[in-house]
Amino acid sequence: MTGAIDQAIAAVRAGGGTALDLSGLRFRKLRESVRDLTTLTRLDLSSNQLSMLPDWIGELTALTELDLRGNALTELPQTIGNLTALTRLDLRDNRLTGLPDSIGSLRSLTVLDAARNKLTALPDSIGELTALTKLDLWSCDLQELPDSIGKLIALTELDVANNQLTGLPDTIGNLTSLRKLSAYRNKLRRLPDSIGSITSLTRLELSLNELTELPESIAGRTGLDVGGNAIAGY
Repeated sequence: MTGAIDQAIAAVRAGGGTALDLSGLRFRKLRESVRDLTTLTRLDLSSNQLSMLPDWIGELTALTELDLRGNALTELPQTIGNLTALTRLDLRDNRLTGLPDSIGSLRSLTVLDAARNKLTALPDSIGELTALTKLDLWSCDLQELPDSIGKLIALTELDVANNQLTGLPDTIGNLTSLRKLSAYRNKLRRLPDSIGSITSLTRLELSLNELTELPESIAGRTGLDVGGNAIAGY
């Protein structure tokens, strides 16, 4: 595997390449030799055994896509916020217990996928990701969402299903571009009236929660799934 890693890095360096695929090579530490590949726009580090990223990852400022899924990461360095050209960041299937405040600097990000981590909370700075169209937080142990989530006005898809949420913030109603909201299999006891302001919704998945009533603003809406609750008439 060591030879394959070195060959891939050498090939990119020799040709001034923009993409480096080091997926599935089972290494535990990112080679220092990647540091000077400043022409990289796509870096795939998925399906390895990384438990940390070096601070110098923030020097790869041309990156637009970074794939870190399927590792053993418990945290991200604050320098991740220097990657301001990123449009896609894949963090699925790690062991992240939090995201750094600097994540809010990634204002070009359109897709953030952090499903299947251990994120009990999100930093308020998540609200600075105003270009984000898809945010996937499925199965992350989330206990609450910050009010700043309502600043993500470009969002079309939000997945917070299979978490520990007992409510949604009132600011959720500001997400007027949202087409799909998945919040099934949580512990939701109430929904804010503001959710009715999201008239763009075509799919609202709220099954398997602890709801006993719905706001009048969404009652009877098409695309509404509230199975497995205790709501009269449903």
